[in-house]
Amino acid sequence: MAEQKKEGNTYETLKALYYSGKVKPSLHKILAALEEDPNNVDMVLLACEVLERAKDFDQLSSYADTVKKLAPKSPEGFYYKGIALQFVKGKEQEALKNFNEALEIDPDNLLCLKSKATTHLLLFKDFDLPIKFADKHRVKAETCLLKVIDLVENKEDATYLELYILAEVNMMVEQALNAKMAYLKAVNAYEEAEPENQNKNIYKDMVRAQKKCIKQLEKFTE
Repeated sequence: MAEQKKEGNTYETLKALYYSGKVKPSLHKILAALEEDPNNVDMVLLACEVLERAKDFDQLSSYADTVKKLAPKSPEGFYYKGIALQFVKGKEQEALKNFNEALEIDPDNLLCLKSKATTHLLLFKDFDLPIKFADKHRVKAETCLLKVIDLVENKEDATYLELYILAEVNMMVEQALNAKMAYLKAVNAYEEAEPENQNKNIYKDMVRAQKKCIKQLEKFTE
């Protein structure tokens, strides 16, 4: 029985469970597996991915630290640490520091660029910041977003996740028409992807985001 349980808690099995859309059940099993093998970097990264989805930022922060310790040259630990901190008032600069660390390792990391832009925009909207400092954050956010657009639009074989990020970024720069096209391409790329690479959680995000995009376009045509 113990051996069967261990086989059921392999990385690939738990990743497949999470990709099927079962966030909480997969998280429970992933954390249980990590109790037995706390230095399994792949499993820790999977835990981070699911914790981000579950918005459990306290645990995400802790596991991100584990990734940074086990794989200091990997951008993911810094990325997840930034995600855990970016919406915590007063921790935005620390979040940016982590995103910058990740981008030093992987300058074209789309998720990092988008999240860094989001953090800069949070600071731009902070009424406590003097205008000259707030505007610097606006410029830095814009730089990150434009880089994402350039990187993805120049890829011939962009994945559904990359196209989804492009769509989200187009919404952030208020280019709803471009966003709609990117969402459509993302869905098509998802449907063409190998089944084991189809993350239903992201697919659900894309469907919800498409609806928001359509509503935004409807405002322009009313």
